[in-house]
Amino acid sequence: MAQLDPLGRMGTPVPASSQKRLLRLVSARTDMQYASDAFRRFMATRQDEAKYHPFVSMVLAYCRPFTENLGIGSLRCEYPSYPDFPDADMNLRHQRMLDLRNKFLGHSSLEGTKVWLMAPGAINPATSEVMTEYGHAVAKRHFLDSRYAPWLHEVVDALTHRLDADVRLVAKEIGSRYLSDGEIRELDTGTRPFEWTK
Repeated sequence: MAQLDPLGRMGTPVPASSQKRLLRLVSARTDMQYASDAFRRFMATRQDEAKYHPFVSMVLAYCRPFTENLGIGSLRCEYPSYPDFPDADMNLRHQRMLDLRNKFLGHSSLEGTKVWLMAPGAINPATSEVMTEYGHAVAKRHFLDSRYAPWLHEVVDALTHRLDADVRLVAKEIGSRYLSDGEIRELDTGTRPFEWTK
């Protein structure tokens, strides 16, 4: 069925599968931008304590396209054998990012966590203070070595370049089939606008 474009002209609808394909690529490219922005903030931050949040943001943004998400599916639909870099070290970096997200940063996981229950008179392993009442101490593993973030960010850059090329290719492929010169068509995300859970 034909659709009206913003100027009221009839146009051929873009198939849902083509729209989802482009949406997956564009969404992933946006996430790589967020990951790179977080990396730049990480590198610009001088205090080690303040580096944690940009590091978490970088890892979560990079991994986002590889999880099932509402409406468009995982980037693995487009890249089923990813990571498929000729350089095995780049494939390792991808896996390290997923491990960090899945095992430490994306969930309240106990992997990498130590918890102590302490009685009055015990020496708190976190503060070295003598406990005056029952309490606990928690130690979570952190990955804030400043040398580690640039190593991981290289896989963000590599995927960004690949996505840039593929977004251009797919946009041209779909646009040349379904759009007239000068036409703009909003892609159908297949979901309603964001609403708070009631």
